Amino acid sequence: MQPAVPIDVDEMSGIWRTDGLPMVYLPRHFLVNNHLAVEAALGRDVYRAILRTATAKSAIEWCEAQVQGKGLDPEATFHHYFQRLSQRGWGQFSIDALASRRGSISLRNSIFALEAGQGPGRRVCYMFEGFVTGAFSFLLGLAAPTQVECEETYCACDGRHDHCRFDFAAKP
Repeated sequence: MQPAVPIDVDEMSGIWRTDGLPMVYLPRHFLVNNHLAVEAALGRDVYRAILRTATAKSAIEWCEAQVQGKGLDPEATFHHYFQRLSQRGWGQFSIDALASRRGSISLRNSIFALEAGQGPGRRVCYMFEGFVTGAFSFLLGLAAPTQVECEETYCACDGRHDHCRFDFAAKP
């Protein structure tokens, strides 16, 4: 099976692009090892907050670029975002529920869960909470991703589940 995402390489600069955005291709262990090193240095709570802000911003920017570049409506963009994340190797996302102001997403084969191994109560895929809050705030047209709550409710690393789950909702 070949990648499902188109990769355009600029012959002069060597820059890779998918969907018109610059990309970087790197080994999974490199990304996960850096993630774990920063978590160890800053502490999980601080790092989780930083990641939530940064990844939510990135999700919104990606969604906005897709609307401009592909002319997708917000809901189609939301679905396309998680499809592209799946196609890029982060894991296999599926949108299980999407109601007016809440939803849930499952993630199988998460890069973090695959690298971390199992342990009781472990939740290692919190980085994706920002992906979800950003994409959902975009879908709802909210001014800021802080208006959306998201939690990794369980993780494939916890020893009880075969996948991760994220529940999210717009704040009242």
